Amino acid sequence: MNMDALQDFISVITHGSFSAASRATVTPKASISRRIRQLEDELQTRLFERTNTGFALTSEGAMLFERVKPLVNELSDIKTDMMEQTASPSGKLRVSVPPVIAFDTLGKAAARYRELYPLVELELVADSRLVDPIREGFDAVLRVNPKVDEEMIGVKIFRETLVFVASPQYRERLAAAEPVTGLPFISIGTHWQPTQVSTVWQGEPREFNVNTELYISSPFITRSTLISGFGSALLPEALVADDIKANRLISLGMTEDPELALWCLYPSRRYVTGRLRAFIDLLTKTFAQSKSLDR
Repeated sequence: MNMDALQDFISVITHGSFSAASRATVTPKASISRRIRQLEDELQTRLFERTNTGFALTSEGAMLFERVKPLVNELSDIKTDMMEQTASPSGKLRVSVPPVIAFDTLGKAAARYRELYPLVELELVADSRLVDPIREGFDAVLRVNPKVDEEMIGVKIFRETLVFVASPQYRERLAAAEPVTGLPFISIGTHWQPTQVSTVWQGEPREFNVNTELYISSPFITRSTLISGFGSALLPEALVADDIKANRLISLGMTEDPELALWCLYPSRRYVTGRLRAFIDLLTKTFAQSKSLDR
């Protein structure tokens, strides 16, 4: 199949009409129509039903669009990346990020990326839902503890040990000789309901019986809730280290189960462009530096 014809086909659908595709690509409308007719002849099927108000995709046209759009985008990325071997990365980089990650560190990375690669149009979209990167046009997604997905591959940006912390209002109760039971617990981001939390404190194992009483999607709101006088939770060490030192929170020990890991994932069929590779490298360095400074 002719690549120009496929690109014209995708452009017509993306822009909504033959005229709009012509303006966007600076290609004569007659040339676009001719190449699409040739594509229909080659496939021996109609891709569009022409109407008085424009067009409608046939079922065959919809199937072709679904199959070829990722491939054409991938070929375009390969071409761009080959050009970037001798030039600075350029083009658009669109990344989905969850609201639960450290925005300060991500903001530093975004500012530094812009400084290093001014020709790249970087778009970070904060969204708590699980986006479909291919259908929604994302080059990559950042995910905390993602589930296994055969269509996605990626790089672990950093991992963080979690600290079991509690509100200071429980100080006397926790200091008592008898075992602590029924400690109110805040579950972050999911409806995970632990009944027991195991930690290590000064080399000694400890266990706490807990009751899950609150669900909060943000570790920052959870931290504020604990400081305000309610509950216990597993939070990243870097987030609560200063609060523990200032006695705003009580540390009940470290746990590695579960750990908090941030991954940068991208579609397994998509070629890794220079701009995405540079973004991943910069993220890894920025989070590593921030973690070492926190300690």
